[in-house]
Amino acid sequence: MQHSFIGASGRPFGTVAALFCLLLTVALIVLGDVAHDLAGGAQPFSAIARGNLEPARDYWGLLLAVEIVRCVLAGALLLAMLTLAGPIGPRTIGRDAALLAGIAGVFCLAVTAHFSIEAAALLGQGRVSPRGDLVAALTLLGHAGVALWATLTVREARAARSLPAWVQLAGLLFAGLALISGFSRPFLEFAAFAGILWWAGVFLTLYRPEDRTLR
Repeated sequence: MQHSFIGASGRPFGTVAALFCLLLTVALIVLGDVAHDLAGGAQPFSAIARGNLEPARDYWGLLLAVEIVRCVLAGALLLAMLTLAGPIGPRTIGRDAALLAGIAGVFCLAVTAHFSIEAAALLGQGRVSPRGDLVAALTLLGHAGVALWATLTVREARAARSLPAWVQLAGLLFAGLALISGFSRPFLEFAAFAGILWWAGVFLTLYRPEDRTLR
């Protein structure tokens, strides 16, 4: 008879990390929408690509705030990846592969946020950053890494029976949209909402460890 896996190691930290990711994702959606309306783009390079240099220069501080939140979210993602590994399942090759993919993806996203912060500051000086192509490539790699982490994590959770089916489905939806949004920016907001569902599910599951007791 198969039993659910109980991973006590890192559970409290994983719960907090999932909550951080949830709150920061919501904040990023709100700030991104405001920046899109006022600065002509949710990111500095988006505003530059659309030719909205004048509003982007006027609201460069708002774009800077968006990228700072994005950078903090990357840190929260890394914390979640490291602390959720234990509660979700035992150590396997798949779990280690998920961690490696996730860490690589977060690193790419952190570098992207750094260049975007630099681009926002340059817009405040009336200058345009030349790193648009590099940021696009790093964004794609970052999204691919996070998507692979989510997919492998769901696979490990299914094997360990540590997450409900609807949370696993939310994780796969988040992974798919995260990967697609790396190629097509319009899907980024859909990926963010899927991420909210995923992180909320993980938080609720870990916050009630008695739901996963052995029977």
